[in-house]
Amino acid sequence: MAVSFGRHQIGFERTGQTANVPDNDIAKLMYYLKCVCTTIDCNNEPEIRRFTDYSKWYNLSTDEQQELFALCYALSPDVFNDKVFFQSDALSGNSSNEFYEISQVSSQIVAARSIVVAGQTRRVNKIMTYKMSWIRNNYLEPMQRLAQRFTKKKSRCTIS
Repeated sequence: MAVSFGRHQIGFERTGQTANVPDNDIAKLMYYLKCVCTTIDCNNEPEIRRFTDYSKWYNLSTDEQQELFALCYALSPDVFNDKVFFQSDALSGNSSNEFYEISQVSSQIVAARSIVVAGQTRRVNKIMTYKMSWIRNNYLEPMQRLAQRFTKKKSRCTIS
């Protein structure tokens, strides 16, 4: 697909693959984080990368699950919307989300090559389009359920 702005063209190439995410809130957040790391350059950081292998979600300790929750909270969709995440049913096609590589034909159009996340500049690798069902299923609902779970766990551990 190519989009033309005046005499300038930007090419979009679908690069997404089918993901089989386990029906588990931790796995879904790990998948969300993997999608974040697909769009911005954070795969070289072991402290983040260890939270992206969603097929092995069961290996995370309770403390690591809470770290994942905090990391996903800090890297919420609000940070990425209209920068590298774009809500678009049409561009997502038959999937609930889709990744695109963007190529510029003219250097006159300035596309964001990096964004600032948590005070660090990150290189943009790809963009992701999504349907609202994807955000609900892989971020909003798991975050709500885990917030309740972690809150209940803290209140049970209180000694008076």
